[in-house]
Amino acid sequence: NAFLPFLVASPVMFLLGAAFAFYIVTPLSYDFFLGFQQFGAEGEAVPGDPATTPGLSVVFQGSAQEYLNLTIKFIVAFGMCFQLPVLLTLMGKAGLVSSEGLGNVRKYAVVAILVLAALVTPPDVITQIILFVVVYGLYEVSIFLVRRVETKREDQLRAEGYYDD
Repeated sequence: NAFLPFLVASPVMFLLGAAFAFYIVTPLSYDFFLGFQQFGAEGEAVPGDPATTPGLSVVFQGSAQEYLNLTIKFIVAFGMCFQLPVLLTLMGKAGLVSSEGLGNVRKYAVVAILVLAALVTPPDVITQIILFVVVYGLYEVSIFLVRRVETKREDQLRAEGYYDD
């Protein structure tokens, strides 16, 4: 009974993260990568003249395998990052973390989230910032949820007569 909300929230949060990655982050990152292409006037590669000037075109030579690998990497990474509120709330319910403790280590969490964003995303600053903002927002939501769990626990202990003011 205690795990039912977490069993429901976990796949929902993963799907939210996967949808966010697929519909928002993946198109932004591919626009970034495809922005490196350079074409001629008709959209073709400009080979240049070997005697005078070399070709200056950069043409996308990606494959479906590379596209799928990066897309799946985004979906899994964002899906796992969206599990943060579920994990921290479960840990708060078990008494392993407190809202005060999470608030006190906020600056370390910011650094850890920035490192995570740099490792998980390609070298696209926009995608890294998006991941940071979303995961930091989820961290703040986690602090709120843990505080709510602690308040409910205190109210229950007070009602049972175990909590001493």
